[in-house]
Amino acid sequence: MAFYAHKRVEPDGEMSRQTVYAHLIGTAQRAGQCLRSVGLENTGYLAGLLHDMGKYTEEFQQYLEAGDPGRRGSVIHTFQGCRYMMEIFHGEGATFPEIVCAELIAFAIGAHHGLFDCVDPAQRLGFSYRCEKKDISYEAAAAALLSEIPEREIRARFKKAAAEVDGIMGRLDEAYGDDRDYAFETGLLARLILSAVIEGDRHDTGAFMSGPHLRTWPEDMGPVWEGRLAYLEGKLAQFPQETPVEKARHAISERCRAFASREPGIFRLNVPTGGGKTLSSLRYALAHGRIYHKNRLIFVSPLLSILEQNARVIHEYVGDDGLILEHHSNVVQTGLSREELDERELLVQSWEAPIIITTLVQLLDTLFAGKTTAVRRFQALCGSVIVIDEVQTVPAKMLTLFNLAVQFLSEQCAATVVLCSATQPELECAAHPLREKPEEMVPRDETLWAAFHRTELIRLPDRRLEELPEWIAEQMETTESLLVVCNKKSEAAYLLEKTKSEEYGSFHLSAGMCMQNRRDVLEALRTALARREKVLCIATQVIEAGVDISFDAVVRLTAGMDSVVQAAGRCNRGGESRVPRPVYTVNCADEKLGMLRDIRRGKDATLSLMEAFQRMPEKLGGNLFSEEAIRYYYRAVYRDMAEGEQDYYIKEQGTSLFDLMADNRRYADEGCAGAEMFCLRQAFKTAGRYFSVFQEDTTDVLVPYGKGKELIAELCGERCRHDAEHRAAVLQEAAAYCVGIYPYQKKQLEEKGALHSVCDDCARALAEGFYDDTVGLVTETEKHEFWEVRE
Repeated sequence: MAFYAHKRVEPDGEMSRQTVYAHLIGTAQRAGQCLRSVGLENTGYLAGLLHDMGKYTEEFQQYLEAGDPGRRGSVIHTFQGCRYMMEIFHGEGATFPEIVCAELIAFAIGAHHGLFDCVDPAQRLGFSYRCEKKDISYEAAAAALLSEIPEREIRARFKKAAAEVDGIMGRLDEAYGDDRDYAFETGLLARLILSAVIEGDRHDTGAFMSGPHLRTWPEDMGPVWEGRLAYLEGKLAQFPQETPVEKARHAISERCRAFASREPGIFRLNVPTGGGKTLSSLRYALAHGRIYHKNRLIFVSPLLSILEQNARVIHEYVGDDGLILEHHSNVVQTGLSREELDERELLVQSWEAPIIITTLVQLLDTLFAGKTTAVRRFQALCGSVIVIDEVQTVPAKMLTLFNLAVQFLSEQCAATVVLCSATQPELECAAHPLREKPEEMVPRDETLWAAFHRTELIRLPDRRLEELPEWIAEQMETTESLLVVCNKKSEAAYLLEKTKSEEYGSFHLSAGMCMQNRRDVLEALRTALARREKVLCIATQVIEAGVDISFDAVVRLTAGMDSVVQAAGRCNRGGESRVPRPVYTVNCADEKLGMLRDIRRGKDATLSLMEAFQRMPEKLGGNLFSEEAIRYYYRAVYRDMAEGEQDYYIKEQGTSLFDLMADNRRYADEGCAGAEMFCLRQAFKTAGRYFSVFQEDTTDVLVPYGKGKELIAELCGERCRHDAEHRAAVLQEAAAYCVGIYPYQKKQLEEKGALHSVCDDCARALAEGFYDDTVGLVTETEKHEFWEVRE
């Protein structure tokens, strides 16, 4: 009997079929190739070879021939290969490396269409469930498999795979010993192997179903990096080196270039605002990639505003857009052909491009999220250079996950990781620290840093919110342009209302405004500044990063030092004044931050630093922006965190994501019968379901701002209801006219009849009268009680 894995209809109506054997070999080769650079080629190959063993059954063949989409997934085909690995290689007499290798491969096979828990919250054992499942035609599948792939070949491949796994487990044991971090890293190893299988399976299936779409790249990318480096350095050679700032930027770039010859590892890049960090890190990545034959370069930014700014620089100085994939929500795809759209979708799924520009959310999802589309990209991190911009924005709740993942990428995945920030977090002092302090790529040099000394930080006496408008008005008498950055939207709205004057232009920016509204305000604000008009801008932290704009003075309501430094970066940004300009920080004495825990913690740590600085300024570098001061700040932040708080605590489960992804003590305890038989006890599926980088209890609402009104009308029309492609294009354009609302806001708006669904409930739209072009989203509560609004 012939066994088929997939079928497709040809243009002439004939049916083509791919045999299971051909699919297994194609998947195995691709999975092995993905893991070659990290010494796991045989492990990946064998997992790919057995991943669809369950398709060697009559039940699956009948399902395939029936071609009923409604029955998708109704025939189990992932359990058989999982059981085969466990029965043949996990039995009595198996060595520890063989047991671990068998479990890793069995997990990859069993999870390639969806993660499963090795021990779940009900204390059920994932491997046992798959091995004991009845009516899956296991014996018939095994016999059919072995008729095409000899058992001796499988055993020989397993012996090589076990040796590969033994090597990695030895390194993990040496680094961590028998502790929880060791178990967590083992879980990441399982995810990596699974990633390669998913990539192999989807890649081979896609090639059969629709033909190869993707451009292929040489196995050795060194010559590609060499050519792009020469192009970049040719453009850099044209830069002037006359002013102190230009000379300092050149020196920083040269030091990054020289550092590229260092062995791969985890490094820090701390460059002052305006120091040319994007170009210097790109130059380093290209040079390091050429020397160490890296597979790809990955540039990560926390905010879309920063990403888009960095992307423009990277595109210009790489000089070949065909090398670059941008993976983020603001990519505009209009004008692309169907074939180009299909290719882009494939690239996004696999990150099969030499240079990736993406968000922190996408990177962390790749490492921890539960969807197989996210897991698939993990293999693309192997043998790469990963540059993470503004690393201090990694949420405090996931410091443990982040540190251990970065360590794994560096030590087990042959990746080089560059942590960029002007306020470097003390990751080596976290609860689960980086094992070694990352080396500075450009050690602080006062002779260089002096060129970027554009501001002076001044601490003001505490003031109540109602006292601030009078003080701001006084400053506007002597200041041409002033930026005030608040911690809450309600504070910004209140100050905007109380400081309006005919003597100057007033501007407002907050997350309550849709992106297009903020872009329009920024454009008007830049125009006013360029004309040297007198302006006051009241904003929230949305203006602090990735916004290239400069004011004569800045006021920052006390927050974390990372936020204070970012706000300071909007003052005298271009060195317009040779004399340092003031950046004021003021503690809002009656501020309520109960629901904003991270902001409150950062504010408390900053106040602690300022008090310490008053007592011993010389021990803190004589400057609140010094490395010593920033280190003090982060240690104060970490001290304030409860035990386990950095582990991503999950209240509903009574445990943490770290626990679920490590040894799973919450469920794989002494009362869990049989758990001791397995090395892998992680609750992968449960952990993936709970993982989210940022709070996701918001609902996106399309607002009637500018073209948003037309888009709402379009989505209510007949064409969007019946034309899926047109609807998708309109929804993509509408993203710039959306605002995220919290459950309490949603409830208020629904009670007022201010929300309605459009296009068969594919989106929500806000009614006229509930969006103000100046302050954004408004409700009756927010109009009258600015300082009582929950953020």
